[in-house]
Amino acid sequence: MQIRLGVMGPKDSVDKIINIAKAYPDFILYSFAYEHTEETPAIVAEHNDYIDQWLFSGQSPYALALAEGLISEETALFPPHHGSSLLGALLEASYNSGAKMAAVSVDTLDDSEIAFVRETYSLQALTVHGLPYSGYMPPDELSAFHREKYRNGEAEIAFTTIRSVYQTLAAEGIPVYRITVTKPTIEVSLRLLKERAQANWYRKSQLAIVGVEIFEAEQESEAQQYSYKRKHQELELKRLLLDYTEELKGSFVQMGDGLFYIYTTRGEIESHPSPFYLLESAQLQAKLAVRLGAGYGVTALEAEEHVRLALKHARKPGTSAIISVDETKQITEVFADDEPVSYDSRRLNEDVKAKLGERNLSPGVVSKLASSVKHYQKQAVTSQEVAQWLASSERNARRILLELEDAGLAAIVGEEQSGSRGRPRKIYRLDL
Repeated sequence: MQIRLGVMGPKDSVDKIINIAKAYPDFILYSFAYEHTEETPAIVAEHNDYIDQWLFSGQSPYALALAEGLISEETALFPPHHGSSLLGALLEASYNSGAKMAAVSVDTLDDSEIAFVRETYSLQALTVHGLPYSGYMPPDELSAFHREKYRNGEAEIAFTTIRSVYQTLAAEGIPVYRITVTKPTIEVSLRLLKERAQANWYRKSQLAIVGVEIFEAEQESEAQQYSYKRKHQELELKRLLLDYTEELKGSFVQMGDGLFYIYTTRGEIESHPSPFYLLESAQLQAKLAVRLGAGYGVTALEAEEHVRLALKHARKPGTSAIISVDETKQITEVFADDEPVSYDSRRLNEDVKAKLGERNLSPGVVSKLASSVKHYQKQAVTSQEVAQWLASSERNARRILLELEDAGLAAIVGEEQSGSRGRPRKIYRLDL
């Protein structure tokens, strides 16, 4: 596979990265050089559609694009400046000046990297005034930092990672050197981007099955289920499903009475919005209530097993979410007007698992409860809330809370009166 790599930064940095990246035949290289870091968001927005991965020359352009939501941590990175970058600049300055440096100013690099260089190379006598920062800092502020240190006599030489800062200070006659990323660091970043792009491509091409199931109303008789009216309703539902199948570039199969599968890929499902409109259209146009689940797998058999598991979860009373189950059996519930909730049906945190011991609580229930606590940002809960999250009875929720309390994973922190009569509900603090 060919990976379309966009390289962005000042021209000298872009040229350096491009020359190193030419040794990697998996990349199709696109260079984007700017004069000012602030141009980054506009350039990324213009070219984002045909770029698979972005490699930025430094943290400032990366942070600007990330803040605008144009990239994610999965689609871009930058080669960090390590102590070796600073050491190279110090050697260059020492060689050119021919004098022993006593104090310098350095921006961007973490204090830990500066400390590593001083300790490793016995430079404790060198005073370093650092300005580490995360994200983006305006070049004017960086220039002002170095200017102040130089004019106050606190630093003899400035070291900066930003080209515009270098140019500004040099024009003012302040001794300044540019810290640039080393070749090994760029090569590590390129290898990481390659592995990430390949993993993303395989993930998108993973087999996926969307299952759509008609659920019968309790009062509906068997005769109604097989009437001509019902068959016309199912024909209208099939039309809706065929339209959705075309969107997903998939294959549509009826598996039996009221059960339909759409075979497609994970990438197609994730590139389309959650199909809640399909549930609404089925209700309005076909007059049928349907539930929907998705299963992912490395093989067709695994994907089918997981879509059946997703539909099983979707059948639980009170469930209004679209359920998906991936190859690790992680279950995700997607809601129409809320953030998705994911939980693992098989694995637990080792500490939680040890505390539960042999108690009769499934990993799926505990994991879902932990995800719900995190999702709703609530540490103190009642049995009523737990019952709603798990789509179970309040009696069962009380049993679960008692089991967690016995395992040391929950503690009673108060009570609330549920009404004018009856015993108050206990309020538990969960530690999952």
